[in-house]
Amino acid sequence: MSDGEVTNWHSGIMNRQKNATSIQFTKEPKSQDALHGRSAMLRCEVSNPANITYRWYKDNELLKNTERRFQEGSNLKFTAVDRQLDAGNFSCQAQNSASGELKISTKASFNIKWLESGGVTLKEPDSEGEIESSARVTLRCHIDGHPRPTCQWFKDGVKLAESSHQINSKERTLSIQSVSPDNNGLYYCCAKNAAGQLCSSSNFTLTVI
Repeated sequence: MSDGEVTNWHSGIMNRQKNATSIQFTKEPKSQDALHGRSAMLRCEVSNPANITYRWYKDNELLKNTERRFQEGSNLKFTAVDRQLDAGNFSCQAQNSASGELKISTKASFNIKWLESGGVTLKEPDSEGEIESSARVTLRCHIDGHPRPTCQWFKDGVKLAESSHQINSKERTLSIQSVSPDNNGLYYCCAKNAAGQLCSSSNFTLTVI
């Protein structure tokens, strides 16, 4: 073997050794859908875990373990995803304590789906005292969520048809163009999306004299 071949052989071994100790992620955190209040997991693994310590970051700030969100092995576990506390980008840092080498994973975030109950309120007119026969009345359903929930309206337990009522799904409102005592009753709304289904926490009793 010539001197040149020996040199190439040595450099080949050195490169293989360097690559063997170099940190390579086999699993990185991935962006995913999550339900508010439900469990979730972000994964982080490297090909050679010897001497590797893991740290998790949210929006580039080191995370501290809590009862709700903590590091489990190399992964980050959520016992209950929170739509406010868990909004942001998560990343995993793997560091070789022997060589000092460190590598940061790709960033991942949650598309958090949620549904929150609310009541039915009078939007128009300004007060119940102004509800008179032939007045226009608009009720608002305050159930909110992501993705935007679809809303249904009920009067005295009977579902109101969109074809015969002024229902604005985007605004989650029900309008009655000209009220009469025939419209008197208890109004409530129900809404649903990917996070579930809820009905209004407080309802509205319409009284037209």
